[in-house]
Amino acid sequence: MNLLNKKMLIVGFGKSGQAALRYCLKQGARSAVTDSRKREAFDLVLQPFKGYPVDWYFGSQDIDLFLSADLIVVSPGVSWNSDPLKKARAKGIPVIGELELALSDSRFTTHDARIIAVTGTNGKTTTVTLIDHLLKTAGKKSLLAGNVGKPLLDCFDEMKSVSCLVLEISSYQMEATPSLKPDVSVWLNVTEDHLDWHENFADYVKAKAKLIRQTAPNGLVIYNTEDSVVSLAVEQIPSPRLGFSVKRELKIGGWVDGGTLVLKPAVSASPFQFDLKNVPLKGIHNWENMLAALLAVTAIGDVPHSILQKGLETFVPLPHRMQPVCQRNGVTYINDSKGTNVGATLKALVSCKAPLIWIAGGREKGGSYEPLVAWVKKKSKKAIFFWRGKRKHGSCFQTMHGGGCGR
Repeated sequence: MNLLNKKMLIVGFGKSGQAALRYCLKQGARSAVTDSRKREAFDLVLQPFKGYPVDWYFGSQDIDLFLSADLIVVSPGVSWNSDPLKKARAKGIPVIGELELALSDSRFTTHDARIIAVTGTNGKTTTVTLIDHLLKTAGKKSLLAGNVGKPLLDCFDEMKSVSCLVLEISSYQMEATPSLKPDVSVWLNVTEDHLDWHENFADYVKAKAKLIRQTAPNGLVIYNTEDSVVSLAVEQIPSPRLGFSVKRELKIGGWVDGGTLVLKPAVSASPFQFDLKNVPLKGIHNWENMLAALLAVTAIGDVPHSILQKGLETFVPLPHRMQPVCQRNGVTYINDSKGTNVGATLKALVSCKAPLIWIAGGREKGGSYEPLVAWVKKKSKKAIFFWRGKRKHGSCFQTMHGGGCGR
């Protein structure tokens, strides 16, 4: 993509916006940046850009600025349905994300790295990090990027020696990354989330489904057979697919059998098992993550069973995800602060031993809290709540524990 003298507008100046600006400046584009936050919030990150020809617009979004651009690069946290972006698209102005800008560069289009892309409401980061770890344990040169770690636009030097690119993909990114064609697409699950960004749940599911619809023609889709919404969407595409389940044995795919994970990637293949006894990832939700990761890695190449078992056992669980902190007076304190939506929180509650003191918080995203009610009552002696956003679900919180909630 030739950006020389193009009028580029970068919307949102977080990590991906900063990477996009660095790239656009190197390409000789005429760059402008807009962010709804005030300039004071960016005092430190603006330092490296001093002296460069950049037009800065902070604290508001001027529609004329959007309509005068040749190309708009939008950050993941910016709603695809914002009025300025809608009007820009209606005018025919291309709107893409940082990931799309990277993938359109010749250094990626001419590279033969295999791409594994993972989406889902919950478990994405654990799954992609595990996939990357398993590949590296097997001696393969893998790069982890996307919605985790540093932006792909900052990874060109690392890409030179990479044979496999592992991407975590959010629903935000799929709206703005039409050229992504993964060799392996993984869809873990979908529950209500980000309804403050998407107009409704149907639109959220549609955005997630774009990943599997964009899978390479000879690629593979890996999906959760126990998620009815995911299964219905996957059944409507022609790509080859493998399912995984934590509830039942499948003809092909992956499943759980007692204390083992079982993989059978083809009808003609013999199933092989992975012992969970020494694996640090615990809980049903992590069984799903591990099955998805194992299927993805075996789809990329022939990795010995013993190497994969070693990879499972040497993986270090990510912080803030059901992380034991300490134990005092017989009470175990667990840090699950990355449980950022109802679906993730529910799985965490189910896997905890009762009784517990449950501390929950986060940002209001528009979903229902009703699925939590029964499990909070069953598992916790006391619940403490704190959150950002409008207090829309106070009645639900009171139902959980008789109004004993704090803010």
